[in-house]
Amino acid sequence: MKSSLEPSPQSGSEPEYVQQPATVVALQDGWVTLSTIRLNTCQQCSMKAGCGQRMLNQASCDRSQIELPQPPDMPLNLGQEVQVAIPQGTFIRASLWVFLWPLLTMLIAAGLGQWLFASEAWIAISGLLGLLLGLLIMRRQVKIQERQSNWQPKIFPLPATPEQHEQIIKLS
Repeated sequence: MKSSLEPSPQSGSEPEYVQQPATVVALQDGWVTLSTIRLNTCQQCSMKAGCGQRMLNQASCDRSQIELPQPPDMPLNLGQEVQVAIPQGTFIRASLWVFLWPLLTMLIAAGLGQWLFASEAWIAISGLLGLLLGLLIMRRQVKIQERQSNWQPKIFPLPATPEQHEQIIKLS
């Protein structure tokens, strides 16, 4: 019961976290497999009728799994609910590397292709080569960054509900 009194990822001097609830589905050799429900914001979107992303989400399964090292100071049980979290700044930097970097290199290469060749075929080829270069640079950078501890998701216990908190205080 002590773990439910620990501070949540957003309290104190720790950074803000992007969080996702998860369920422990497997424990093996110091590793924990967590199952998360994909959050679907399509229901609130005004473009949901004509969106290809909505069709892809509907065709795929609703659950994702992630395997992480089990925290040594946090005993876990099968079926236990936890929070998977990464620092918000890390999430934003990763998103920029994954989405913005390839797009920028593609646009810069297409602009160079237009400036040098002025032929639509060469502009398209330059853009594709720039996209490929951006993807390679992004992949290399993500591999370098994923070794850093702040790029690794962390597991936190779910915060106690007010009812559980009252029960814990009464037992103390």
